Amino acid sequence: MTRALDKFIGWLNSSFRRPDGQPVVPPDPTRNIHPSRFRRTLAYFIVRRPRGLIAAALQYAHVSTKVTLSYAGQANASWLEDVAVERLELIVEQSERDWSLLEQGEQISGPAAPEYRSRVARAHRFAGRVVNRVRNVERLVSQVDPSIHHGDGMTCVWQAETAACRNTRIAQRLPVGDAPIEAECQSTCQNLAHTDRDIAQLHERLSVLEAAVTDPLAPHPLRDRAEAQVAQVRKVLERHAGTPTTATENSK
Repeated sequence: MTRALDKFIGWLNSSFRRPDGQPVVPPDPTRNIHPSRFRRTLAYFIVRRPRGLIAAALQYAHVSTKVTLSYAGQANASWLEDVAVERLELIVEQSERDWSLLEQGEQISGPAAPEYRSRVARAHRFAGRVVNRVRNVERLVSQVDPSIHHGDGMTCVWQAETAACRNTRIAQRLPVGDAPIEAECQSTCQNLAHTDRDIAQLHERLSVLEAAVTDPLAPHPLRDRAEAQVAQVRKVLERHAGTPTTATENSK
């Protein structure tokens, strides 16, 4: 990676020049550029992705997400402000997309479907606000965040009290957070909802699972597990197919 960085810098400096004739990447006055110097840069870009804070904390083996946030922003104090602003932008963009699809008649099923519609409607009414301080941004995020998390083939309408993943970890005396743990999602959770986007993903997963069930080279335990997952996915698909569309409900 160090050699690749050197080649990249060499190519930049040989191909481009600044208006004053100086190289695009001048010699570093401190030390040579090497990958370990980009750890904070990498942390910053991981944290700003959906569910990236937890991913970065695990990647860097931090004992707390507060440590990760500090690590991702300590080199430049404005980075934490950027993270807060971009999180707000992500929430607004997601809420707008969810509302737009609901207006177009996207179908929502699952125990949390009514709450999903209610939260999306409330978030859509947010008309915007001018903010000039990071504290104001953080406060605004807490006010407008509908706490809807789109995952792989499912949507979590987060509510801590009814979150099966959280309650399971509490029963096991494991630490819990204020967000869903997708790896421990349970099909019986009352926070689950399924959009048409989730159903499209589940149809793709179903074909893979059905192939795994009939795979003669797969061990029996894996085939049995795939068969159980096929039944679970089909149940979700059947429930979704029998759910009235949003457009139908709005016309009543």
